[in-house]
Parts: sequence; C-alpha cells; structure tokens
Amino acid sequence: MQAELHTFARMKFFAAASIILCIFISSCSTDFNVAAPWKDITIVYGLLDQTDTAQYIKVGKAFLDPETDAYQIAQIPDSLYYQNLEVELQEYQNGQLKKTITLEKVDGNLEGLVKDTGIFAQAPNYLYKTKEILNQNSLYTLVITEPDSGKTVTASTEIVNDFTILRPQAQYKINFLPNSAYSSSWLSAEDGKIYGLVIRFFYREYSFSNPTAYEMKSIDWTIFTNKRSINTNGGEQMDQDIQGDEFYTFLNSVIPDDQSKFRKTDHVDFLFSVGGETLDTYNEVTIAQQGLTSGQVLPTYTNVDNGLGLFSSRFHKTVSSILFDYHTIDTIACYPVTHHLNFLRSDSSLCP
Repeated sequence: MQAELHTFARMKFFAAASIILCIFISSCSTDFNVAAPWKDITIVYGLLDQTDTAQYIKVGKAFLDPETDAYQIAQIPDSLYYQNLEVELQEYQNGQLKKTITLEKVDGNLEGLVKDTGIFAQAPNYLYKTKEILNQNSLYTLVITEPDSGKTVTASTEIVNDFTILRPQAQYKINFLPNSAYSSSWLSAEDGKIYGLVIRFFYREYSFSNPTAYEMKSIDWTIFTNKRSINTNGGEQMDQDIQGDEFYTFLNSVIPDDQSKFRKTDHVDFLFSVGGETLDTYNEVTIAQQGLTSGQVLPTYTNVDNGLGLFSSRFHKTVSSILFDYHTIDTIACYPVTHHLNFLRSDSSLCP
C-alpha cells in the first residue's frame, strides 16, 4: 500500500487556510460565505487509485469563531473532525447505482499515514478507509452525511484507467549519454489528464575497508510533474525526452562525495503517474495563484458540493529493474562530472 495522501505534487489541501483567514470561497459548484456565524465548512480530500490496496478519504471541518483565536482552534481535535459521520462511495455504471461502499473511520497515524506537524493538531489523524477494489469503468460518488444535522456533502469522479507504456520496456537496456537524449513514450489513459514521471536510480555502495559487503541505495530523479494530454479520451501517444547531461548533473548533486566508498550501478525504475482532469484543474488554479501576494483574498477551486476540497482519481504504473547498457555504466564511472563518486566500470574496475 502506498502511504500517500499527497497530490501528485504532494498537495496538502486539508491544511485549509479557511480556518485562519476571513475569505470568501468561489467554488466550481457552490458559493457561500465561510464567515457566516457558527457555520462549519466540511473539508474533503481524496484521490481514488485502483493501484492502491486501500482508499483513504480525509474529511474535516473548518469554521470561524469571532471570539476564539484561530490558532487555538487548530490545536483542538474536536474542532477539526466531526464526531458522527457516515461516509460512503456509490458506484455507478451507465447512470445506474451498482454498489454502495461504507467507509471505516480509522486513525491514519496507525495506518502508516502520519500527519505532518504544524499548526493543526497532529493526533488523532482521522481518515475514512475502504479496501474495496475499484472498477475503472465506473463513476464513484462520495456521499458524506452528518446525522446530527442532516447535512450532506457530495463529490464525484471517474476512475483513471490503466495505460500502456511503450518505452522503456524492462527487457531492453537503456542508455543515458552526454549530448544525447533518451525518449520515453506511452499512450494516455482514459479519464487521465496530468502526468508525472520519476526515475529511481539504484546503486550498490561498498566500503574500501570491507569490499565484500554492500548497501543497496536509491535516489529519485523527478523528470516532470505536469505534462498534459490533449484530452481524456485515452490512446494519445505522449513522449518525453530525457537529457543525458542532466542525468550526470543530478547524480553529482545528490550522491555524496565519500572517498572511503565505491559504488556499482545497478538498475533504474520508471515510475509513471497520471491524475484525473479535476486534479489537473486544481493544480492549475493553485499554480496561477502563487504569484499573488499573501495578503490578497484567493479564490479556491473545489469540486465538492456543500463543502470544500478535492475529490479525484489517479493511477500509478512502474517499469521496474531496467538495466543500463555498458556505455552508460562506463560513462558514470569515468565522466568528469561523476568520476569522483567512484562508480565501477562495466568490467568492475575503477576508472583511473
């Protein structure tokens, strides 16, 4: 299970500024004044992912109390969570309800999803969970009901489908060489819009004092996080050139210089991710606002009816254990930018 409640881009929507700022929210479906007296605002964050073994939905509340300091409210768990809440996923196909899934309330801190420290109370970290297998051909509607007040909050999303990676393929070795580019290629996913790629480089690290033992290490190289398909129909061929020079610069910047160690190139994984159109829109709105000064009132995008937040879907796909051709192995060892890192050549010797 992937221990993520981040956005593609490691979003933290639940750290809602609405609990601190007196703002008016312009939503995509519902507008209301968050400063209305004693009116709590339901905050929702969820990204369904059929590649995960469990789905988690974050549901909390924000409100403004004119007589209490907002920072004090943020440290009171009862001010952040509802005591009684019914959370369901309704699965639809062709407009017909096929299944209703009841989510279980859990403490994310006990699920490996530890809440970040900050102005908000760190414990408990209530989430709503299901291990139900998702159907990529279905639409899912999130229905949140507060029995005490009768309030209902809803949001819907399509499920991002599986997709085909054309290049790389695990059975073929690859090369990252200076003054050249390696082109990755894939077919877009149905209901997917925004794509990301991380290359995870694995290497073995040995000590000169004990050259028979090694520690396997890895580093992540982010290639892109916001490449967009033309539409969400799927099947569009998409390509991305990966510059060889940037690969060596990255290794030099991340791997520490330690002359008591030597290293051996092992393999790379290509980690693709794709998010739905709603997630892409949320990202675009967020990026567009980054140039504004913090003192301005910011409109916040939401696709949650009778609440605020983000409910969308994503998909992760990995091409694992891709080996380098000997040209790249030798270049890592001998190229001036990475020579000092003491990588072995393809014949297991150090470059002079």
